[in-house]
Amino acid sequence: MTAGNLKTVFTSYDPELYIPLTFVSYQINYMMAGLSPWIYHLTNILLHAGNALLVMWIALLLARMKCVAELLVPAIFAGMLFAAHPLNTEAVAWLAGRKDLLSAMFFLSAWIGYIGYRRMAGAARGSAAYWASVILFLFGLLSKVIALTLPAVLLLTDILIERRKWSWKILIDKIPYAALSGVFTLVAVLGKERIIAHHSITETALMAARSTAFYLQKFLMPVHLGVFYPYRGEINILLPAFLLPAVIIIALIACAAFCLTRRMQWMTFGVAFFLTTLAPTFINFHKGSEMYFASDRYPYLPMVGLVFLLMMAATQDVAVLRLYNRFWMWVPGVGVIAVLTTLSFFQTKIWDSPAALFGNTLKLYPESVAARDSLAAMDRQTGRYERAIKLLRDGLAYGDNLQLRMGLGTVYAKIGRVEDAADQFLQALKLEPGNPEPLVALGVLDEHNGKISDAMEKYRRAVEIDPSYVSARNKLGSLLLETGKTAEAEEQFRAALEWNPNTEGVLFNLSLILDSQRQTGEALELLERAYALSADDPRIMSALAEHLLISNPARARGILEQILRMDAGNQDAKNLLKRLQ
Repeated sequence: MTAGNLKTVFTSYDPELYIPLTFVSYQINYMMAGLSPWIYHLTNILLHAGNALLVMWIALLLARMKCVAELLVPAIFAGMLFAAHPLNTEAVAWLAGRKDLLSAMFFLSAWIGYIGYRRMAGAARGSAAYWASVILFLFGLLSKVIALTLPAVLLLTDILIERRKWSWKILIDKIPYAALSGVFTLVAVLGKERIIAHHSITETALMAARSTAFYLQKFLMPVHLGVFYPYRGEINILLPAFLLPAVIIIALIACAAFCLTRRMQWMTFGVAFFLTTLAPTFINFHKGSEMYFASDRYPYLPMVGLVFLLMMAATQDVAVLRLYNRFWMWVPGVGVIAVLTTLSFFQTKIWDSPAALFGNTLKLYPESVAARDSLAAMDRQTGRYERAIKLLRDGLAYGDNLQLRMGLGTVYAKIGRVEDAADQFLQALKLEPGNPEPLVALGVLDEHNGKISDAMEKYRRAVEIDPSYVSARNKLGSLLLETGKTAEAEEQFRAALEWNPNTEGVLFNLSLILDSQRQTGEALELLERAYALSADDPRIMSALAEHLLISNPARARGILEQILRMDAGNQDAKNLLKRLQ
């Protein structure tokens, strides 16, 4: 955690999300235990447990029963249901799901602070609770912008739970929240501008209905959960995949509206909370060239509304009963928690390895390109090339796809079938002429065949299509450097570092140019950064050791000995060690 790193996380997207506080939490974990996984998993578990307690607290505040003892047990079950539900496995088991956990924690805390402010209206403590709530909301937005729906939730709380009469004054204390939501909505749109495909309002609404109905189904029956939920095909209201969900959502909204007329505001509130907090995810179904109708982590916060609904449904008229007469309510509750815990245990096991995770997804959704591509990549890395080819070719039966073609081309290139690889990359380029990846792959083949000018031309076209394509800039810069065009090469390397300052290959290549220009100080700085990013790259290690021969011979010796432990025959390391003698 340095000033430079903090500046980076607060001024960067990842790659389209603005999540600086999530990164700060990772930095804290790194300070505590480096890259040891246990500290990251433990943090996620503690955040999820804390959120379950906050859900219990929220349930107690919203229900407002006269007898707290009568509500305590149902509220505990509400918190346990949230904690044990298998649908939340992804947000907890996947370390990158930290953003959903952290954002939800601050969202729920800010909500509690607002309720406290409303119930202490006029008191000094009420003002403190209010501004604490606003700050917590800011923290939630800095963790993930999904928290932006809080102003709407606060308004729902006022009208449906607190039963305040509508007037424009009711909006005044929402102004700071709304202002923050507006700013972070703009930040989010700017980040996602380049990756969100354009769809009509009708298509977006139909996909939103499908995902919402899916989450409701999985909340009630959490089985057959995966990591990818792909969709290929037309988005049309006449298709059963969209017509039935649309009918379900319309019926749900109608039921919530009817309950409002029957003074069952808790029912209306639960449904409204669920739909409102889920709404920001509706535009995320198209990522790159693929469509995904759902993601297990998206209903993490919206689930609070459904948990509240179940709790309130179970506690109707319960205040007239005594705790010792309600033992019969404990039995089904304990049974439900036991079943959910068991299902969550097995769902967590799916995250034990990439093979288990993607294999499970492929069983559920054989058309999943992402799962096939990931499994094929693992097969390629372990030398099981024919199996990788079969996985990718079988996927083409569900429709032609750039990612599958690129995967096939990569495998063919790996086993020396260069013509077949070129054919796959060309077909990928035909599928998406505006995608720079096939151009870079074809450029690599041109390099292999000695066609340097053709390779450079393809890399240039790739950079023109996507100026942020660091790999293409690095490859182009490397060829420019080899052909003696040092100034142009330096321009490409520096441009690449503006897009991503933590690319070790670019740092190393630029250091070579600086060395040739006798700018050894800056070259050493770049090599130190490259070494910090990739401490097992012999090229980087040798170059760094050479720089340190005079200024820090002991450290140079240690680096060279490390190289020889990895590769006893490394001649560069042996030669440099001789210079130290």
